[in-house]
Amino acid sequence: MASFTIGGLSTGIDYNELISKLIEVKRQPINILENKKTTYNGQISLYSDLASKLSTLKSAADKLKTSSNFYVKSAAVSDSTVLSATANGTASVGNYSVSVTTLASEEKEVHSGVAASSTVINNSGSSKVFQYTYAGTQRSLTVADGTTLDGLKNLINDDTGNPGVAATVVNDGIGGTPYRLIITGNSSGATKTITIDAGTTLDGTGSTTDFRSATFTQKKTAVDSDFTVDGLRINKSSNSVTDVITGVTINLKKAGESVSSTISVTADTDGIVTQIDSFVTAYNGVVDFLSTNMAYDSVTKVSGALSGEGTARNIQNRLREIIGDTVSGLSDDYKMFAQIGITTDSETGKLVLNSTTLKTKLASNLDDVADIFKDTSEGIATRIYDYIGDITSTVDGSITLRKNGLKDIIENIDNTIKNMEYRLDKTEDDLVRQFTSLELLVSGLNTVGNYLTGFSTKA
Repeated sequence: MASFTIGGLSTGIDYNELISKLIEVKRQPINILENKKTTYNGQISLYSDLASKLSTLKSAADKLKTSSNFYVKSAAVSDSTVLSATANGTASVGNYSVSVTTLASEEKEVHSGVAASSTVINNSGSSKVFQYTYAGTQRSLTVADGTTLDGLKNLINDDTGNPGVAATVVNDGIGGTPYRLIITGNSSGATKTITIDAGTTLDGTGSTTDFRSATFTQKKTAVDSDFTVDGLRINKSSNSVTDVITGVTINLKKAGESVSSTISVTADTDGIVTQIDSFVTAYNGVVDFLSTNMAYDSVTKVSGALSGEGTARNIQNRLREIIGDTVSGLSDDYKMFAQIGITTDSETGKLVLNSTTLKTKLASNLDDVADIFKDTSEGIATRIYDYIGDITSTVDGSITLRKNGLKDIIENIDNTIKNMEYRLDKTEDDLVRQFTSLELLVSGLNTVGNYLTGFSTKA
């Protein structure tokens, strides 16, 4: 807006206020566009919030759309000092007897020691080599003249080709050489052995410290775990076992003669109910959000920010259709939510879960209830999951497309406002010039009038 100051001494008119009022009237279309921008930006923000709530619902549906996720199983052990166990939905209900003979272990090699961590282990005047092999991979490290014990430790740890060992220096306080290099394998199992190889030229001669194999003591041996499951003997490289009993993870803790524990896998009905309840809660969160932002208040005459938005309305209608639909191909008694204790409130559209009815159905017909949710293509959780994936796609999802459309509208409004502001500034400049000319004209006429009046008086 232009800056102006016009005196009104000749006409008695406040031109500044007059021009300001005229411009204010002409600015009304711009104000209307600014309000539309605010509305559109608000809608973009609401669509982002809607996408977030839909994502929560999608995650809840994901926990119900497959057998491995729907069937919540729990695992209990008879002796938790021997092992622990967890089960997922693919585990079969039953009892499994586990006896543990040997725990898997990593290998640990300990050097005979030097006087201090700062002791120079190569003072020969030339570079030497420390060579070792771990799990079949050999490394030859160049040990420069002047390298200390700590320096060798760092060479091992910082080696970009380190095959999987960790070096430490420990002061055990024993004898005159208490600082010992310890090399430990990062993984357990019989194949994860450590050897100090013949290529090591730190041999104790020529002002070097001897780091050949004879100076190392094996404190832990790389071995596999050895155990039986229902009498079947098994060896594994780790104490965490996931591929022996389908769906069950076993963590071995203690071994020895007569060391055993029983794993009991059971169906966790309460866990399934919890997952379904989370689904219901997430769905109701979406329903609440849409209802609030699409509603028209007949008392205040105010519409929600998404009222009239086709994208939001389509999402609302489609979710209702999926939730209220039947699952084809299932028995007549188990093909829709209402038959397992999940009903829809006719006024709010929200789901109501009767946990007592649901638990009864799960106890008597677990698989039938599961199929309502997880049927490969028709299950309600499956359809909800797939539909939300489609509409929230960052490429061509309906929410993404609508947000992009609103952004385009806002960009067009910004360009329109820019042009209107330019024309408004020009109009203001024109008014200033016109009223200035008028003031000058009136001032001149007043001067002539005053002259004529004075001349007449003298005559």
